[in-house]
Amino acid sequence: MSPSRSGDGRPSRLQRVRHFMGTWKPRLVKGFLAGVAALGIAAEIIQPLGDALKGRELVGGSFAALIALILFDAISDSEPQEVSGVYVLANLNDLQTPFWEAFEARHVRIDFSGFTMQTLIGLLREPLQRLADEEVRTQELTLRIIVAHLNLPMSLPGRLDPAPENSEHPSGTVFFADSMENRRRMRDAFTKPNWNELKELLDSVHERNPHITISCEVRESPQVPERKFYILNQEKLFYAPYGIVEAEVSWQDNDYRILDTAGFGLRYGQARIIGWDRRSKSRSTQEIAEHHMEWHRNLWEKLKYIKPENPVIADPRWVPPEERPGR
Repeated sequence: MSPSRSGDGRPSRLQRVRHFMGTWKPRLVKGFLAGVAALGIAAEIIQPLGDALKGRELVGGSFAALIALILFDAISDSEPQEVSGVYVLANLNDLQTPFWEAFEARHVRIDFSGFTMQTLIGLLREPLQRLADEEVRTQELTLRIIVAHLNLPMSLPGRLDPAPENSEHPSGTVFFADSMENRRRMRDAFTKPNWNELKELLDSVHERNPHITISCEVRESPQVPERKFYILNQEKLFYAPYGIVEAEVSWQDNDYRILDTAGFGLRYGQARIIGWDRRSKSRSTQEIAEHHMEWHRNLWEKLKYIKPENPVIADPRWVPPEERPGR
């Protein structure tokens, strides 16, 4: 965890001070320069004021040095100009802060798309535990989750087999193919346990705060996801691309090689997660955020009618314990 964050993932005091200084420093510099310019113009127009300033050392070397220092600071700032509402995050833990902020709303809505919701559970766990431990202002909680359908063949993630030695392919070439065994591993070790944990967390929220209206559904997509999408309250959107990496995995006493969908980590660059805010003052930023949100919305609506014949998750909707069959 970054030292500038508190233990619960919220911004620390130092982080808030840095943000405040970064926001107000350019405004103060611009305001001071505008004041100096206005004073200079007034001195030229109003003769008594000009004579008074000329008779003081203020317009001498020290004053000139001060102006030069401010101008130098204004034009030589090493930080690039930031675009309003654009987020560049280097670590998955950096998403904890926007998730905590999203859960301060009266209507919390989280939309997600990815493989097995593994990282989503990690980000939801603490905010949902807080809802289950405290009386909160939240009145409604909506979770719309899209995961990959893992009961049909797919080449990514998939099996890696070395090319035959007598083949025409260069030495070291490997072939990728579907792996039924790896898809079973992903279903049984990730998708199903993650869904069960999420339902248990929601059960705890409902037990403590029954006034909160909870809506949660998982839909399986035939698309192989290229990135993880997190949409928070239809305001902020973050995505993290999947990379690919060769890996050795063990499952039920079997070892095999796969081409895995690894998270797009720092080995590919400084940025791991990119985000946009629909409330940004920048119109292009707003449009980028809306574009991605519409992509997720369109897929979600299509999957309302386009269903897998053999779903991984047999009970894709959360319902209160008292409404479940057999109760």
